[in-house]
Amino acid sequence: MNVPPVSSRFSRLAFLVAPALLAPSFTALQAQSGPQPPPPLMMFYREEVKPGHAAGHAVTESAWSRVLAKGKSTDHYLGMTSLTGPSEAWFIMGYGSYADWEAKQNEADKNPVFKGEIDAIAQKDGDHLSSTRSFLGTLRKDLSFGPPVEIGKMRYFRIRIFRVKQGMGRVFEEGVKTALAAYEKSHYPASFAFYEVAAGTWSPTYVALRPMKSLGDLDGMDAADKAFQEALGEEGRKGMQKTFTDTVNGVENQLFAFNPKLSYPAPSVVASDPAFWTPKPEK
Repeated sequence: MNVPPVSSRFSRLAFLVAPALLAPSFTALQAQSGPQPPPPLMMFYREEVKPGHAAGHAVTESAWSRVLAKGKSTDHYLGMTSLTGPSEAWFIMGYGSYADWEAKQNEADKNPVFKGEIDAIAQKDGDHLSSTRSFLGTLRKDLSFGPPVEIGKMRYFRIRIFRVKQGMGRVFEEGVKTALAAYEKSHYPASFAFYEVAAGTWSPTYVALRPMKSLGDLDGMDAADKAFQEALGEEGRKGMQKTFTDTVNGVENQLFAFNPKLSYPAPSVVASDPAFWTPKPEK
């Protein structure tokens, strides 16, 4: 896939417009730290970075945030880089509603102050990229698990993308709900938000987001997984395995690290850990 033209790349300004990740995009929440629930809508923006261009890409992304900060923009986003799989940078933005998303797009379109600088940055950024793509997800509270997290204290994301066979979405969801009951029964020590893709890629597709404070969170999960399997029981295990075999075409499972240099975090995120989210500029 070719890198989109600058005019198309500029439209990303309309995408990068959320208060805090895993928080509704309401101004009243922007200055509050602490656990907050996932937003009703989530935009995922993926950039495939050319080999050897990670450092240069980070420089241009930092320029994006500086321009927004200079203009005192309230359009916030978090960026992260892949630890596994292709060399990618992901940007994730939350919205309170479709109307909120539209309003943010219109806000960007009516803000000519940034356009010249953004155009120049977009041109430089495109030099570091092999491709870009985006997709929009809607929160599925009924498929999510665990209490809200304080996203500003998180450092990593595990992202699982389930590509489901045509006509099998509801059957797949029943399998997820079977798993949720076992997670609840076993007191599984994790939280994850489940999104159903509304536009931008294969449908039906579901995305599970699990934030982590440390990669060490993955250590010692054997006991939790064993308790989960016991809660399922033999019949539950067989049934869930059959459901997923019958409904899922494939699963993408990747690990990412949040990167403050690629982010323009909301005040609520910065307040959770100012030292991490406001790194000193490189000399």
